[in-house]
Amino acid sequence: MSATETERIRHIYDRRAATYDRSIGLTERYLLGSFRQQFGALLRGDTLEAGIGSGLNLPFYSSAVARAVGVDLSAEMLASARQRADHLGLAIELMQADVEALPFADATFDTVAISLTLCTTPQPKAALRELARVCRPGGQIVFLEHVLSPIWPLAAAERLLSPLQERALGCHLDRATIDVAREMGFEMAAEQQRLFGVFRLAVAKPPRMKPGIPG
Repeated sequence: MSATETERIRHIYDRRAATYDRSIGLTERYLLGSFRQQFGALLRGDTLEAGIGSGLNLPFYSSAVARAVGVDLSAEMLASARQRADHLGLAIELMQADVEALPFADATFDTVAISLTLCTTPQPKAALRELARVCRPGGQIVFLEHVLSPIWPLAAAERLLSPLQERALGCHLDRATIDVAREMGFEMAAEQQRLFGVFRLAVAKPPRMKPGIPG
């Protein structure tokens, strides 16, 4: 997809930022259960959260995070994340950036984390390569994503609804994100599933990415 699609997604979330947390509310708590809490507990060392959004994971960061950095495509969502971090008294560096072109040197972070973002990224393979690139050797990638269910009736419903969701939110319901990451060489050290395999919380070792391969 083109830069035009990236801009469309940016505008969608700039517009939604003020009401985003309220709009997902109880629905997200039902769908995710304790996955956000578990996600935060997995972060350690120098940590990048890519696609940090409004900072919904920030309350679950622990003292194991030595340095926190968050990036997001939407400036308005970052403003919400800043308010939440300030309220929590959490020191974090926030910057506007595209997860497909992260503004960091190779091997910068011990933990690279991403939640519910690869569903909206126009080129998820490009984003996955960037996550691997900025992760240090021996570091970890933490994923919290929704994916295409392995249960066929639910998968059929996801495929049916995905075009509507894509138009409204830029969100693809029919991506097999964790499987794609595994095919790219991410070694899954741990994985949990929820709601018939739709939601996945996974910890992976990053592959070595060859430069210059298109998404």
